[in-house]
Amino acid sequence: MNTGDEQALRDIVTKLEAAWNRGDSVSWTNEFAEDADFIHILGGYFNGRIPIERGHRAIFDTIYKGSTAKLAVQKIRSVGPDAAIVFMLAELKITQAGLPPVLHARPTMIVQKLGGEWKIVAFQNTIITEEGAPARKDALADGTHSSLNAAIADHHPIKGFAKAPSSEKP
Repeated sequence: MNTGDEQALRDIVTKLEAAWNRGDSVSWTNEFAEDADFIHILGGYFNGRIPIERGHRAIFDTIYKGSTAKLAVQKIRSVGPDAAIVFMLAELKITQAGLPPVLHARPTMIVQKLGGEWKIVAFQNTIITEEGAPARKDALADGTHSSLNAAIADHHPIKGFAKAPSSEKP
């Protein structure tokens, strides 16, 4: 993978972070392929850019309203000239009452060069619990605790097997 491609992947992460921090579900999904697959932190699954956008609009309007994210690329692994896996750490600061103030996760995205442009074709976000926290000190993984699963699950508008909310075009 050349330096330009690696920078393009880092730019996708920067765009995702900025879109999240604006609560902008449309910009968030601009980085995804039309038929992308997405698994959120509770195991819910979306297929396609529109369902991914609707799911993010739902959380930006509820559980994560006003939240801010910090995404850090941990590793980029090339799996061919037109495909790569991007491993990240995420820190989410939550403002909604009844939720922990900080959530840590390990998002992983598979990106593919489609029509000369890198797009996310698959994305999985995994919450970090105390049991899964790294042994070494890592600024984005500090403060994790097991009660996160229950608190997030109780307040999350989209549960594991549920589909994204239906609505008109975004």
